[in-house]
Amino acid sequence: MELWLFIIIGAVAIIAAAMMLISENAIYSALFLILNFACIAFFFLMLNAAFVAMVQIAVYAGAIMVLFLFVIMLLGAERVLPEAQPRFRWLTPAAIILALVFLAVSTLAIIKGEIDLTRPKLEEPMVRAVHAVDGVPAVDVYLDGEQVARNVAFGEASSFESRATGRYDAQIFPAGADPETDDPLAEYPVNLVPGVTLSLAAIGNAQEPELVAVTEDLGQVDDKDALRVVAINALHGRMAIDVVDDTDSGNRRALVENVPYGKASDVIEIEKDTYNIGVYPAGSSRTRLMGIDDEDLEAGTAVLWIFTEQRQDDNSYTSTIVNLETDARPPFGSPAHVGQLLFSRYVLPFELVSLLLLVAMIGAIVLTHERLAPRRRFVRRLANVPAGLERSLPGETGD
Repeated sequence: MELWLFIIIGAVAIIAAAMMLISENAIYSALFLILNFACIAFFFLMLNAAFVAMVQIAVYAGAIMVLFLFVIMLLGAERVLPEAQPRFRWLTPAAIILALVFLAVSTLAIIKGEIDLTRPKLEEPMVRAVHAVDGVPAVDVYLDGEQVARNVAFGEASSFESRATGRYDAQIFPAGADPETDDPLAEYPVNLVPGVTLSLAAIGNAQEPELVAVTEDLGQVDDKDALRVVAINALHGRMAIDVVDDTDSGNRRALVENVPYGKASDVIEIEKDTYNIGVYPAGSSRTRLMGIDDEDLEAGTAVLWIFTEQRQDDNSYTSTIVNLETDARPPFGSPAHVGQLLFSRYVLPFELVSLLLLVAMIGAIVLTHERLAPRRRFVRRLANVPAGLERSLPGETGD
């Protein structure tokens, strides 16, 4: 069904474009162009890009075409006037030649490009560092001797940075340490592959630090009301834990289960809402170790929870939760997605299209502007002076 819709709408778009070119009436050409825009908007709907389809109708088929029609009617181009000789004799052959060249170049590009065999380019891997080591104020993180994070405080994370694919040795040092002479607190081999987002979480304490590589999913969330969650177990007791939704105490729901110490859970998707998150020993729902109450989780985000503890002066431990929230990539065709692409990857094409529209508008004015007729020379004539004004005014003497 989708293939037939594409064929039918594509045929209508091609016919409308051809009629726009061969129509002698400028108004009819503009109407055929509006039909072509509507077909393109339908294609965007087939790609689940409703916002782009709406912009196509509102901006192009609406505002821009109204401007075109206004200019056409203002210049009187909708009137077909017989002319003995065309004003621009070179225009028709030049247009045919340019159309044939464009057709040849497009055909060559499609054949040589092997569009059906081309795979989409995967995005470069991204990596960041998260500090959750008890007893260490701040840390630096290195990949193969190259610093990727500097002076990351406890409970905070560095920003994501793109890295080349390959295997690396990740090392964590106290902030300000020299990686060439000082020993690292912990190290861990990581493999960066295209399209992967990696968080290097430093957990444990100053005596036994560890580095955990957590694969997060910052890709587009299909459900507009959903978000993704990952949990890391870094509790001092080294017990496996369950992360439970305590919002409804009578009907508790386990979000992730049996997460061992030093490991991360699988990425899960949950609905946006206000949650009461509880952490329990694996398989037990009686002893609540720690939790987050009244936590508002927003849709379209990726949340990383690190459940850890900090040692106090009296050698006791207090529960600490590192709660990190990152915006996921917006859904395809959404306003945020279109804005990101428009002002990042497609800035230059967007400006070129804007310039092309300006040139097309000026060209339409030049091609449709009628020759000005020679101005008529008018002889000024004075109005006849009323008879009453011929008499002299009081106080004046006549000759």
